[in-house]
Amino acid sequence: MGADESLTPVLAPDKVVARLAPSLVRVEYHLQFDKGDAPVGMIGDEQRAERGRGSFLAMLVEEERPAETSGFLVAPDEVVTFTPDLHPRFIKSIQVRHQGEVVTARVVSHARDTWGVKLKLEKPLATATPLVFSDKPGKPRQLVHYYRDNGLWGVHLGGYPGDTMSFDSGKSIRPLESVGLVTGAAGEPLGIALDNLPLDDSWQGSPSRWNWLTEEQLDERLVGLKKTLDQSVLHVRLSFRSPKGAPGRQRMRMDREDEEGGEGTERDVLGVVLPGNRLLVLEDLKPQTTARLERITAIVEGKPVGATFEASLKDFGVFVAKGESSLGRAAPIADGDLAKHLDVLTLRADVFLQGEHRTDYLRAGRIAGMKLGAKGIQYPELLDAGFRDAWLFTIDRQLVAMPVEKREPVTARRDQGSRDRARTRSTHAVVLANAVAALPAGADPANVPVSEAAENRLAWLGVELQPLGRDLARANGVADQTRDGEAGALITFVHPDSPAGRAQIAAGSVLLRLRVPGQPLPVEVRLEEDQMRSGPFPWERLDQIGEQFFDRIPTPWAPAENSFTRSLTDLGFGTRFTAEFFVDGKLVSHEFEVVVSPTHYESAPRFKSEALGLTVRDLTYDVRRYVQRGTEEPGVVVSKVEPGGKASVAGVKPYELITHINEQPVLTIADFEKHAAAGGELKLSIKRMAKGRIVTVKSAGK
Repeated sequence: MGADESLTPVLAPDKVVARLAPSLVRVEYHLQFDKGDAPVGMIGDEQRAERGRGSFLAMLVEEERPAETSGFLVAPDEVVTFTPDLHPRFIKSIQVRHQGEVVTARVVSHARDTWGVKLKLEKPLATATPLVFSDKPGKPRQLVHYYRDNGLWGVHLGGYPGDTMSFDSGKSIRPLESVGLVTGAAGEPLGIALDNLPLDDSWQGSPSRWNWLTEEQLDERLVGLKKTLDQSVLHVRLSFRSPKGAPGRQRMRMDREDEEGGEGTERDVLGVVLPGNRLLVLEDLKPQTTARLERITAIVEGKPVGATFEASLKDFGVFVAKGESSLGRAAPIADGDLAKHLDVLTLRADVFLQGEHRTDYLRAGRIAGMKLGAKGIQYPELLDAGFRDAWLFTIDRQLVAMPVEKREPVTARRDQGSRDRARTRSTHAVVLANAVAALPAGADPANVPVSEAAENRLAWLGVELQPLGRDLARANGVADQTRDGEAGALITFVHPDSPAGRAQIAAGSVLLRLRVPGQPLPVEVRLEEDQMRSGPFPWERLDQIGEQFFDRIPTPWAPAENSFTRSLTDLGFGTRFTAEFFVDGKLVSHEFEVVVSPTHYESAPRFKSEALGLTVRDLTYDVRRYVQRGTEEPGVVVSKVEPGGKASVAGVKPYELITHINEQPVLTIADFEKHAAAGGELKLSIKRMAKGRIVTVKSAGK
């Protein structure tokens, strides 16, 4: 410290304010909706306090007031302020206010190495005076903030931060909580601080010394970015088989489809081209949906190019496909540690698909921070943390981050709501590129397309379960093991020839959880009450139900697929796991392997008789247990009755059994097809639970 600095008197606070106030201005962003979209982003210190409210900017539009932040007059017609992190389409106008004077402004430059933009004023502010910075470094003494507090704008004088932060990487900074103007003892401006400062004096001096990118230069780079996006980020169409299922199960399946972001047999999604003519498809498909995937089509320069499924990444919500012909130019991936991209100017693309229509919104962007995630991976954070569609590139159009989320493991979460709020919305592109290059390591073998015949395959343990709830948990002494019945399930039946049966698991035991090697959290057993089957099946009223409602009648037996069997299936066939039971007051563990269940109702072979207007299925273990019918007893189950068909007119109802045709036993659908093909007058022996009857139908046969 020089002698002159030590003798410099500290100016009184009121005099510091008087000296600086003519150079401190308010920047007002008047916002608007665009194409029906509410403004999304982050502006100024006021919104920082409102980060939990995603609709804050929309509220400002409704209240007819601007988003405000502080600015620093650095020339008669130039203001430096913190970067407005939103697309320009949402900004109706920018105004700069000093005392009672207001002038219009526009963004003309972007700081490349700090969170700053330069505004050009329509005309100089008559009441304001530009800051004058010394060419020589000085000793920082104060940090001056200008912001609104309790509804009033004011100047806050604080001591220059003495805290420092030194990272293992060798970088050291002086962390700041807010933007401000750093001054010396006499209130002389030393530099503008828009984010954390280095420990040396490199930040001092006029912003004219900063590395700026003009708005015209930015526009040129965004034009180049559009070309990169068109070449490397493709519209991808996914085609699926229609889901097979029975009444009562279809709704549950469709609910899951809705949660995954699409319905029906086609989805339009995005994919990015990677080296080796690979396509990283940005769609987090659950295994039961991937199972139905039949075709992948990328749109390359307006033409369809087929791609073949390769693998789903186990840790990320994407899958990889291989182009059947050239997919075009692979996206250039930015090398290096994510930390080197922090706070620096990047190019941002918010890419939306609405069906086949694609919209790209391009602008400047920045990475605000890093969050440590699963397996020690660093994830980028944006100021608008809830945004889901942002792609970030370097100024030279190398891909830094893309909108990919971590894939959730096969576990039931007690705190799913809070986890949803904390989910990562963006992933470092290098991490994803490395994961793809490492395949087949890191692939999920359970999340793959399968044949239609295998689509409804389920894993099974061979137990039938009942949700616990508080009363059952306490009665069975497992309240402490199940969070008072929130998790766990009571075993009500054990199929003899099953994994659980061979392990001698008894009915009345409580299944608590599954533990899987390599998976840090247990898979909790959690079931919900089956509201559709909360009462007895209306067998006695079946004749009163109109045929137009037949497809809406749920099966009398519970579906083989529930949250437990789904979780078990998603672990993957062949996976070893440990199941924990509570038996006779003791915690008991058994080792199992995920195996395919016997054929169940929804996977059973079926035959449709066009002549009779009905579809039948083979009897399966779940149906036989419900109707109390032995494996040697004949019968097929009616799974569908066509309105107006001969079977419907004759009074055949869904879920009845057909045991004989013309007194010939029907053991399988092959028997049914053979006997029905004879045509003529067919006598169908019908069984409705314990009651039987004969129905006569005239058929032309095949």
